[in-house]
Amino acid sequence: MTPEHGSRRAHERGTFVFDEERRRRSRDGPRLLVTNDDGIDAPGLQLLARRLAARYEVVVVAPKDDCSGSGTGIGRVDAARGVGFTTAEVPGVEEAYAIAGPPGLAVMAATLGAFGGAPDLVVSGVNAGLNTGHSVIHSGTVGAALTARTFGGRGVAISLARSNPWHWEAAVAVACDVVEWMLRHREPSVLNVNVPALTLERIRGAKWARLDAFGYFRVATSESGKNLEFDVRSKDSGRDADSDTGYCFAGFVTLTPLSTVEPEDPPNVSARDVVPVLDFD
Repeated sequence: MTPEHGSRRAHERGTFVFDEERRRRSRDGPRLLVTNDDGIDAPGLQLLARRLAARYEVVVVAPKDDCSGSGTGIGRVDAARGVGFTTAEVPGVEEAYAIAGPPGLAVMAATLGAFGGAPDLVVSGVNAGLNTGHSVIHSGTVGAALTARTFGGRGVAISLARSNPWHWEAAVAVACDVVEWMLRHREPSVLNVNVPALTLERIRGAKWARLDAFGYFRVATSESGKNLEFDVRSKDSGRDADSDTGYCFAGFVTLTPLSTVEPEDPPNVSARDVVPVLDFD
């Protein structure tokens, strides 16, 4: 991973390497990695990072462009050329980098020590739009939190329901409480949080919620007619009142623990029956 242009940090240390000693360096207080999939200039990330930096050591590593829908993907990585990044400006945050890749790559690189010590917690968001139901597998916001767990860390994803105007302040207030709680508890490893489109005083409370059968995202054609914008739900989304979609539509903040990919027990058949072409007996 190499910088696209010179910076003080790059000049002092040359190219970034995955250094185990730097990963384990001692420090005071929790270290947070803040990322998203909407891009480093997105208002949800900018406000969240600034608020968290007032209380914790924060490094921002986020996509330079919108990478919505990237899931846990890390994109194409050229081993010879590396991945470009630049220093970025996030008010109130001392360390911020825009990376030429999706949030999964940002989390992987930061966890392996490319940007100093490994984070104690990955905070992804605030995403512009809900991420509920089993369709969260496609979300770059949630994917960043899941990637943290894959590399031995922990993550929280924060998403906000759409409204006009957006209620960023409410979402960030919720996120700060959740981050504090996550730092005081070892479980769950990954928590998906969805905030309804309400001011803080109108939110009805918080609920532990299971994943909706499908969930919520959007698909539309942009004004130019050249792009698709996603924000779609199935006809049954939200009908299950105890699901994350249902509770969020009812005005509650939803809290859903997640895990990364886990194997299922194999069926009670011989593996030879599945691939008989390899049965040479």
